[in-house]
Amino acid sequence: MRSLVLALTLPVVCLSLQADTTGRIAGKVTDKSGAPVLAAKVNLKRSDINWSKDLTLDKNGKFLQVGLEPREFELTVKAEGYVEQKEFIKITMGDVLTKNIILLTPAEAHAEAVASGTAPANVTDPAAAMDAEGREAFNQAIPYFNESNFGAALPLIDKAYKNLSEVKDKLKDEKAKADLSIEVLKIERLLGICLAQAGAKKEDGEPFLLKALERNPKDERVITSLILTSKAKNDKASEDKYTAMLEALHGPNPDVSYNKGVEEFNAGKTKSAKTQLLKTLEIDPKYAEAHFLLAMVEFGENNLRGTKQNLLKYVELAPNGKNAAMAKEMLKDPSLKNIK
Repeated sequence: MRSLVLALTLPVVCLSLQADTTGRIAGKVTDKSGAPVLAAKVNLKRSDINWSKDLTLDKNGKFLQVGLEPREFELTVKAEGYVEQKEFIKITMGDVLTKNIILLTPAEAHAEAVASGTAPANVTDPAAAMDAEGREAFNQAIPYFNESNFGAALPLIDKAYKNLSEVKDKLKDEKAKADLSIEVLKIERLLGICLAQAGAKKEDGEPFLLKALERNPKDERVITSLILTSKAKNDKASEDKYTAMLEALHGPNPDVSYNKGVEEFNAGKTKSAKTQLLKTLEIDPKYAEAHFLLAMVEFGENNLRGTKQNLLKYVELAPNGKNAAMAKEMLKDPSLKNIK
């Protein structure tokens, strides 16, 4: 019994030894308000050897890395629109090093520098101020963009694009200019998407989208937006081209053909609407709303058998769907009830 107890305690001893020979780092990345900056990139790099690792943030902006040797590391935290933070840290044996990082926008960093007396308050660099305003507008736009609130994001993205484009054109340092050009291209892509989705003239987004597509021909969001700009211009050939590109990336999309069917039906083009609805059902035979709309098309063409078949299929697939009551009522009509 004594030897058994000893054997059972050995793993615990091993674990405690492991914990004592390594260190850990934990922390959180937030903005000045305390909100997590989920887009932040956290990197640990050894100072003595060629080793680095990107740390993952959870939904609260927290990170944790265990099993680190007690050595000196370079900790880098950066996020688009914020001032990069970099410092050297020392991991100690068996301890947890806590590093809570607060990222500041350029404007916030400048204000803090002025307040601390490390930057003159009475000297204003117009380019720096414009850069800070552009980045701040971009940061404010991102939550709206991620929520698909393109109307709210558009004026902020537009301001960011104009400000940073002007700053880029004035820069003399070629490296700084090249770095900012990369940021401007990212904003340009978002501007094209916002214009296509919520602009007064959706086609205004096309030049930006075409340049983004040239950089990445598989950008689904850009291709989807180009479909919208093509529709705004009544350019059927371009609309079909971009739709085909989208389908080539992830296969035929029943929603695309169904929406086209709805458009054609509302425009009174029942023949082309029927083509699109049949295409939808070929991709997804269980697309209930396509069956219902096809029933309406068949009814308009006095094809009662086709009408009944599609109404029955709709009720089968969506017994509590938004058109279920209407479908059931139509099926009670003697003209359909007697159709075999």
